[in-house]
Amino acid sequence: MDRFEQLDPQLSQLKVQTYQYQSDLVDAMPLQTPGVYILTGGRQVGKTTLLKQVILKSLKKKFWPQNRILYLPCDTIQTCQQFTATLEEFFKTLDPQKPFGLFIDEVTYVEGWDRAIKFFADQGFFRRGTLVLTGSDSMILKEAMMRFPGRRGIAPQTDFHLYPLSFCEFVSLKSPKIVQKVQSGRAGFQKDIFSILENEEVLNMTPKSLDDLFSFWETYLLTGGFITAINAHERHQVIPPFVYQTYFQWILGDFLKRGKREDYLKSIVGALVDKIGSQLTLHSLLNDVVVDHHQTIQDYIYLMERMDIVKILQALQENKLHTSTLGAPKKARKMHPADPLIFHTLRGWAHQESDFYLASQNFLKTPKAGFLVEATLANLASRRWPVYYIKAEGEIDLAVIQGERFLPIEIKNSLSPSRSDLKQILKYKKGILSTLSREHGHYEHLKMIPIPVLAILF
Repeated sequence: MDRFEQLDPQLSQLKVQTYQYQSDLVDAMPLQTPGVYILTGGRQVGKTTLLKQVILKSLKKKFWPQNRILYLPCDTIQTCQQFTATLEEFFKTLDPQKPFGLFIDEVTYVEGWDRAIKFFADQGFFRRGTLVLTGSDSMILKEAMMRFPGRRGIAPQTDFHLYPLSFCEFVSLKSPKIVQKVQSGRAGFQKDIFSILENEEVLNMTPKSLDDLFSFWETYLLTGGFITAINAHERHQVIPPFVYQTYFQWILGDFLKRGKREDYLKSIVGALVDKIGSQLTLHSLLNDVVVDHHQTIQDYIYLMERMDIVKILQALQENKLHTSTLGAPKKARKMHPADPLIFHTLRGWAHQESDFYLASQNFLKTPKAGFLVEATLANLASRRWPVYYIKAEGEIDLAVIQGERFLPIEIKNSLSPSRSDLKQILKYKKGILSTLSREHGHYEHLKMIPIPVLAILF
């Protein structure tokens, strides 16, 4: 166990970082309940490190002896035959009556992997043992698991998703005391998002804590929730080129592995980053890309969504809150970058920037920075609730659904927006206005919340 912690590349590297983070998913996975579990999430988000932390926990808790644990990375496996043979060798060493832990990383690299797993599931192996599969393409994994009815086990939750760090998790690295102070208020908000409308002060924060929170938010808009970028920025006070290169290479590499074209990807990415915050249709994008058919654009964007590169927001159908069809499929959509670092990486590539970090700093000084703020808040909220935007005479940035109600939220990346900019949300009896003002209170009948405070509540 000690050797594993000292010699494993992910765990040993983690120990020397300024900021070390362990996801709540390490404890959320019911490892001692046999079954087939999947862990999805974007590339480089930390799935491999999480798996290693899970294995370390299982060793410390003595869930299984060392010889009944196998970690299998699939980036070096060439064929399904090799994949199947490796698993057969492992199963041959096991007492069929005793539990085991099998961890297969980036399984979707292996063509035909699901047939192999189904074969072993049909043999009854996972009635006694625990299998955890990871992959970056959430749709492929989830669709494959639908072909495993009755073979996943009895645990109430078998699917898990790893996101980049939320803003609250980011702040917990920088100032655990702030997170401790806001914990109660945050829990109350997440239980009932409408309760915040009645609270005179959203979170009981000192001026110093609020100043720190604004400073952390400015950094988060550069680093996003990727721990490598966060540590690199802490160490160098910039994000070095190799960090952006790492994230860009996995995006491009995963597209090329799926037979996609680099020039198409670059053209579509360029259009999306330049139109951040806009309402888009596939046909409207055709005029700005080298692609000659809207179906091709849809294929690329759909893959980006599955890989946690973009988050697509539909317009809310307010008259259908009592149904399961809340989004308006024929209306324009908003295609938000899934994380600030992903946005800066893709924008730097599409614009052929020589210095990605300087370009990201300069972007955050422009009026378009408000669209990245809106996108970041939308992504944070969507991890917990269904999120839409409202398309009417004007536009409302977010509509967060809880139960059969929605909370409209307007985000203005300024200190004091004009009333004319708020005429759409002012039509609603209740809502939130989030700005860069440090003041808590009301704007007419709207609840005012500083942007970083709203971000940490999400």
